[in-house]
Amino acid sequence: MNSIFSTDTVDAELRMHVKGNYWFYHKETFPSDFPLKYNELIKNVESYIEIIDPYFNVTGNNSDQDIFNDIPNDITLKILTFKGLNGNRTYLTAVENAIKSKIPSSKNVRFGMRVINKGDMNDKNYYFHDRFLIIDKRDVYLIGSSVGNHLTSQQSTGIYKVDDTNTKNFIQEIYNEYWKKAANNEIPLRYL
Repeated sequence: MNSIFSTDTVDAELRMHVKGNYWFYHKETFPSDFPLKYNELIKNVESYIEIIDPYFNVTGNNSDQDIFNDIPNDITLKILTFKGLNGNRTYLTAVENAIKSKIPSSKNVRFGMRVINKGDMNDKNYYFHDRFLIIDKRDVYLIGSSVGNHLTSQQSTGIYKVDDTNTKNFIQEIYNEYWKKAANNEIPLRYL
């Protein structure tokens, strides 16, 4: 194990270093194991997941839908992302099919997605790069890298739990505003 980080910060079960509200995956500490905190958060949700991630990918080598392997029953899942959409909207279809391949209808999950379209000049002021995870409309996490980096041992990354009420409310306001702005490019919220 790498000596840069103190061994008393290691959570071997999550494969991350932990200090206070921050979980950090250091690739050198776990070179062939990927971090599990994001998975744990999804697995333990009670009713509601909101993901803000500009790089949510489900094609090629990117299987971000795998983050939902252990999603509980009776959940509402909303994803907001940022892409260049083509005229026939194949990205939205690919995401919906990928999500359905991971979450069977028997789980009773409601899913919806909206996309800020890079090609829409009216949305230029709504381009974003930060990633957040909001659990049960009460727990807010700043996510250091996109979902895909929490499913492989590619790069070091972290997750920070925001405790300050004003900051949590502000992040939820940002999410709500961007969600409204992306209404033209969506998979409407519905049961899978």
